[in-house]
Amino acid sequence: MHSQHSRRSVVRLLMTLALILTVGTAPGIARACPFCSAVSLTFSQEIEQSAAAVVARLVTPPPAAALSPVADGPLPKGVFEVDQVLKGTDLVEQQAVGEATEIEAILLEDKPVGSLFLLLGIEPPDLVWSSPIAINERVVDYLLELPGLPAGGPDRLAFFQDYLEDTDAILARDAYDEFAVAPYDDVRGLKDRMNATTLLGWIQDPDVQANRRRLYATMLGVCGTAEDATAIATILQDHSGDAINPDVRTGLDALIACYVTLLGGEGLDLVDQLFLKRGDRDVPFTETYAAVMALRFLGEESEIVPRERVLASLRLLLAEPKLADLVIADLARWQDWSVVDTLTTLFAEAGTDNIFVREPVVNYLRACPLPEAEAALARCEEIDPEAVRRAATLAGFAGGFAPPGPSAPNEATATPAEGSGDSTAATGSEADLISQVPPVLGDTDATDATPAIDPSIAVETDGETAGGGSAGPETAPDVADTSVDWGRWMLWAVIVVAVGMLARAVMRPRAGSVQR
Repeated sequence: MHSQHSRRSVVRLLMTLALILTVGTAPGIARACPFCSAVSLTFSQEIEQSAAAVVARLVTPPPAAALSPVADGPLPKGVFEVDQVLKGTDLVEQQAVGEATEIEAILLEDKPVGSLFLLLGIEPPDLVWSSPIAINERVVDYLLELPGLPAGGPDRLAFFQDYLEDTDAILARDAYDEFAVAPYDDVRGLKDRMNATTLLGWIQDPDVQANRRRLYATMLGVCGTAEDATAIATILQDHSGDAINPDVRTGLDALIACYVTLLGGEGLDLVDQLFLKRGDRDVPFTETYAAVMALRFLGEESEIVPRERVLASLRLLLAEPKLADLVIADLARWQDWSVVDTLTTLFAEAGTDNIFVREPVVNYLRACPLPEAEAALARCEEIDPEAVRRAATLAGFAGGFAPPGPSAPNEATATPAEGSGDSTAATGSEADLISQVPPVLGDTDATDATPAIDPSIAVETDGETAGGGSAGPETAPDVADTSVDWGRWMLWAVIVVAVGMLARAVMRPRAGSVQR
């Protein structure tokens, strides 16, 4: 039994280390829609990254035999005649054959002659063309509008807003992706041009995809009213699945954030009751995690709810030993030093089912500037010196691989008032704390149908009982800085491979061992 718990602790440590390295070495991430993830590159992004882009009609499809799944030989190609050039006119004209400009490109689907496609070319001057993207006349009109749009801002989003939930799936997908990669401030700037009634209708439609429901909830939080909050509360309070289709509850993190944003701090009373004050109630872990994700958004992005009120909700989970590590890093990041004694007790009383809480506690105490934190850390080292050493190692890796940032002067680390944290902007000392406190591990989409690990429930894996995980923030998909430090990435790759090999070795049953 001791061997099994040791294995789980080591594997959890290795997974946490891999996450820290991944986050620490990633290029700078721009703040986009806080609960949205782009499905793919937008048309604007694809065209921008290409040397040439054209709308073309199929004139010679590939032979039917070449499209067979068992066909031999080279990939089938079709011939296309250019209708309109969207980018790279000079490069495209070099493809001219007589009076027509024709392009040969791989085509893996059976389409009739005359079908419209978007083709993207790279590697000039001898262009290599991408697989054609089937489009229609409406999409062509849409593409022709893109060059005239502002590069960013609410006015750009106003154009795409008209295509959200469009009957043409291509246009609806691209409009959603444009919102998903847009800065949250741009979404807020669109407030007066949003239709709250339409957004609420989409949220309540069970056929709307979860990622889009997240976007619409985020938008409704910007432009909605207290009446809209009542409608969202009905969704949050439904647990039976009878009155409300359960699909409407997907994207729960954004729905919670929307509700609280519309009502202010008093909205957190319901959130606490439904998702955070678990006690003996069977609250699904995914719902508690969704509430934590919403609280992180409210603490970082919202000026409506005082951060101290957000922290009060986060502190509720400290009463759940198996879930406390979900919020410890957030408390340190926002300089809530009011729980030193509580966390020290958590560390001392941690058992085999929540031993993983000790490393986050140590990192919190290391970041805390209060004198009692130093004494608490010394006590923790007496109880479990190995946990203190592991936490220091992880914090060192996180700091060593984190992108360089501005350092704060010494006076910026002055001791704040106990329980303070109402500032919504990251000060110099807060930025330092963020780099010191490792991120929390978790499922990046735990609020949808994707299975998530509940740390409060033992899970059988390969004949062994595995402890649960904790949860971490989602990362936005759009990268602002495309420069790459290849040395750092190569070192990251080597370490992650080593972590994987070591984890595999740890999990492999010993020869001759008896499975129970």
